[in-house]
Amino acid sequence: MLDTTEAQDQRRLARFWRSFFEDYTSCQGHLVSAHCVLDRVREDEQFCLTPEVLLACDVRGGHVLDSRFSYHSSGSIGANCYSRHSVMEADRFLSDRFHALVPQIVEQYQGAFIDQLRCIHFLGMAGNEAIMLYPSQARRLQSDAVARIAGEIRNIPTGFGDYRFNAPSPANLNALLAAYTRKVESLLAEVDGASVYDFVSFAQYYFAVLHPFYERCGRTSEDLMYLLFEQVGIGKRYISCGGDRASPLAHERMELINDAVEVFNRKIAWYFGLDPTGIRTTPDIYRALTAHYFPDQFEAVYAQETARPFYYAHPLPQILPAYYFLMEALLFDELQDFRLDAPPPYIARLGRHLYEKGRKDYRDQPVISGMAFRLPDVLRDLAGLSGYAEVSA
Repeated sequence: MLDTTEAQDQRRLARFWRSFFEDYTSCQGHLVSAHCVLDRVREDEQFCLTPEVLLACDVRGGHVLDSRFSYHSSGSIGANCYSRHSVMEADRFLSDRFHALVPQIVEQYQGAFIDQLRCIHFLGMAGNEAIMLYPSQARRLQSDAVARIAGEIRNIPTGFGDYRFNAPSPANLNALLAAYTRKVESLLAEVDGASVYDFVSFAQYYFAVLHPFYERCGRTSEDLMYLLFEQVGIGKRYISCGGDRASPLAHERMELINDAVEVFNRKIAWYFGLDPTGIRTTPDIYRALTAHYFPDQFEAVYAQETARPFYYAHPLPQILPAYYFLMEALLFDELQDFRLDAPPPYIARLGRHLYEKGRKDYRDQPVISGMAFRLPDVLRDLAGLSGYAEVSA
């Protein structure tokens, strides 16, 4: 049987990963371009990831996160009093207040998308940690000694979709977030009425994949859509426009994003030299890696797999470093390669959803009777709550 190009690629990728697993510690923490490393692997069967190649392919130095958002929480997470009713009540008010402030957020942080993101997250979470967090979330953050949440870039592992996807590592989150926000800013200069739905969908999807904040990333991903519509001169307000994240539109959007992430997981599996058939979640990748590259240890590792599968940790120390190294490399290139005139299928699908549902379910922005908001006043008031203070950047 003739050796096809795809089979050759898979064989070379498998050889590369066997070498990687033998000496993975030197690669930990590096953020590389997948094109720079994996294209060489597929072209050269004898390719080795030397320190010189690793240094040449590392992209962190060119993507430094620069944020000047100056409001921070100084208090720790207090007693948890989550309830569905309290969250729904808070969501309605926070949604209305956010929409009233959108033009001011754009003006205040013009040209700094990272600061716009941190601002809208701060507006939604500051002072609301006790009611917005599930008890399990509060316990995990407390166990990880997380003191501040609102507007803060996380420094602990996280994921989403009920163990569907393990988001980028804290070590490389800032660099990936810098690449993402710069890409959004560059696309703002070229987006038009025909491409705006793909543009907004690109921003929402990759924000969800990055999951840059400790909690409230889902709500923030929806708020950033309205923020971007404002910047391109379109007054759209739908999906969870009234703060109701249980709406059918919000669930449709969430499922589309989850489906796209499963496609990304299969892409990761393929570049690991694995058969992507049946791969849906990050734990599926871990399991397939163990079966393929560590068959002698597979039965012992997975003999008594728990109801919640391996996610932030794994008995084999090589698995997570390899996952992060590959996933982050592929993610970086997806961000860099995105073009409005040729969006990938999963972004085009999200764009169609936004366009079609927006035409059908468009809602005017409500006016909050008797209330007027000024962004500086709101931010100062939130920073002046017990346990909060404004600090210089």
